[in-house]
Amino acid sequence: MLLSAALLLTGCGGDDSPLEGKTGPEVAELAADALEEAGSVRMAGTMLEDGEEMEVDLQLQGDDAAGTITVDGTEIELISVDGDVYMLASPDLLASFGLPEDIAAQFEGQWILLPAEDASDFADFSLKGFADELRNPDEGDIKEKTRKDELDGESVVVVEQEDGSTLTVKDGDPAYPLQITGGGESEGTVTFSDHGKKMDISAPDDVLDLEELMGS
Repeated sequence: MLLSAALLLTGCGGDDSPLEGKTGPEVAELAADALEEAGSVRMAGTMLEDGEEMEVDLQLQGDDAAGTITVDGTEIELISVDGDVYMLASPDLLASFGLPEDIAAQFEGQWILLPAEDASDFADFSLKGFADELRNPDEGDIKEKTRKDELDGESVVVVEQEDGSTLTVKDGDPAYPLQITGGGESEGTVTFSDHGKKMDISAPDDVLDLEELMGS
C-alpha cells in the first residue's frame, strides 16, 4: 500500500507542464482563453506610449470595466457598462472636450456620459478587448519560441514579440496571463491579478450627458 502510494505521488510530481511544447502563439491563445473563461481580472501598471505616460488600475469584467486611468499626472475615474463610458468630471477633463473653463468648473465631481464616438476609444478596456490583443497584438508578431522563468516564486512561461514586448503566463492550468512588458516605442509593465474575482460594476446615478451639454 505504501509503495503504491509513493509511486502514485511520484507519477503526479512528474507530470509535464500544460504549456510544454507549445509555441508562443499557442501560449498566447491559451492565456486569452483562460482570461475569458475567468470572466474578470484586475490590471494595474504603467505604460509609456509615444512619449506619454499612462497609468492604469482597472477591473475588467466581461464587457464592463471600472477604475482609474492617469495620463501625465491627471487621474480619470471611469466606469464602462454595456458600451457606455462614464467619467468623473474635472475642469481639465471637461475643458479637453472643448467646454469653456468657466462652465467646466461648475460640473466638477459630476459623472458624465461620453458621446458614443469618444466611448469607442475605450473599447479595448474590456476583457474581450484585452484577450483579442493577446491573440493578435497590434505591435510585433509573436515569436514561436518561448522560455521558462519565475515570477514572484511562481513558474511561468514568457512569450516574446518581435518588438521586444513580453507576455508572462502562469505555467499551469488555467494558463492565466500575469504580466506584460512593453517593447519598441512602448515601455512599462502591467500586471494582472484577481482572475475570476468579481465586483459590482454599474452605471452611476445622476449622470450628465456630455453630448447634450456640448450642444446646449
